[in-house]
Amino acid sequence: MDLLHYVFFYLVAALLLFQGTHALGEQREPMGVVPAELVPARREPARRFGWLLVLAGALAILVGLLSHGWTALQPFLRPLVWRLLGLMGLYGIYVIFLAHKVDFAGRPSVGAHGH
Repeated sequence: MDLLHYVFFYLVAALLLFQGTHALGEQREPMGVVPAELVPARREPARRFGWLLVLAGALAILVGLLSHGWTALQPFLRPLVWRLLGLMGLYGIYVIFLAHKVDFAGRPSVGAHGH
């Protein structure tokens, strides 16, 4: 496997790792992009997806590093990168179509002004 494929492989693995840590961090400490009266409808799927992305990215980096010394792993890197790209695509579909459904919490984000 040449250097260009390794760079692409590590880039995809690192992106999955970063996306997973962002998904986990967003569940623990939201960045406040939605108003306070709206809460995410389901947090557990996002948390599970975050852990899946972190584990997949870390495992891919580990396999990539091991393949430098143990050349028997090199044939598995190309199918692995396609699976990682598929996982990234599934995560993108999840974020676009399923993750942004919110429920109304029943509390106003701004106090009454008395108007």
